[in-house]
Amino acid sequence: MDSVTQIVLGAAVGEAVLGTKVGRKGAFWGAVLGTIPDLDVLVYPFIDPVSQLAAHRAASHSIIVAAIAAPLVGWLLKRLYKKEKAKARDWILMAFLAFATHIGIDLLTVYGTQALWPISTFPFSYDSIFIIDPFYTVPLALGLLISLLVRRKSKLRTVANYVGLIVSSGYLTWGISAKLLAEGAFRQGFASEQNQIERLMTAPSALNTFLWMGVGLRGDSLSVGLYSVFDHRPPFQFTSVPRNSWLLEGHFEDRAVKRLMWFSKGWYGVEEDSLGLVYSDYRFGRNDGWLMDDGEPIFRFRLVPDSTGVYHTFENVRPELGDPIGMLKLVAERAKGK
Repeated sequence: MDSVTQIVLGAAVGEAVLGTKVGRKGAFWGAVLGTIPDLDVLVYPFIDPVSQLAAHRAASHSIIVAAIAAPLVGWLLKRLYKKEKAKARDWILMAFLAFATHIGIDLLTVYGTQALWPISTFPFSYDSIFIIDPFYTVPLALGLLISLLVRRKSKLRTVANYVGLIVSSGYLTWGISAKLLAEGAFRQGFASEQNQIERLMTAPSALNTFLWMGVGLRGDSLSVGLYSVFDHRPPFQFTSVPRNSWLLEGHFEDRAVKRLMWFSKGWYGVEEDSLGLVYSDYRFGRNDGWLMDDGEPIFRFRLVPDSTGVYHTFENVRPELGDPIGMLKLVAERAKGK
């Protein structure tokens, strides 16, 4: 999730665990600890793009690391605030929950989180919420804000924060339910003889959990469609995208290609232009939301060969966003079932 959401979530967790015992210090340290896992990006200037892809959401997003780090962090905070009523176990619980909720909500996004590092480096993801979703963040932030504006011992303080946590968590539950609904609709849509697929992935469109993208894998091509929970029938129009995996023949063991294959989990397409090969990860959709005919994949990587022709690294290629307001209006209209 975006950094603002992670800060708010960490603060709400800190307030829930320690608010009545240490006041706003609980929310402050919850916010700090809730954003620490994303500071793995600070190593980016010292490593190449392939290593960046492997390092992000790895050790810093491991539940194993969180379980080890929480007691140390909690003990240090207890030492810092000796005079406060909170016990060491309270600080430890807050630290662990701040780390764990960060990891947990990232697991629901498309990017992938190495939650079991170092036992496993598999990028787990459930793909049920967009990386920025105001339907989740706003209720959480409102509950937290109200709680921080009232007295420590006020019942309203506790109630407001818990209501924010409950409503936002309820929205996450809705997102999971909507994903199951969308998957069922897409499987019906792909059930025709012309659209038999081997695998299916679904992910929400920008800023909501009402409009969903479905990607089906069939042979060496992808079929992409849209479905709104307000649609009256399963999706029946799909855009075919060639994977062109043959362009990678002889390079599947190259360092850059192996890392991209690991990252994209097979949901990729390869194109060749005058400068070489471009690898696209279609899990993140296109900059037109698949609502127009001229969109470009959001996650694209240009493979860079070394002197021997081996693809040892790659460069990130970012498409232009064009008119984001206009794009969001189209997404909103389609989300309504139109």
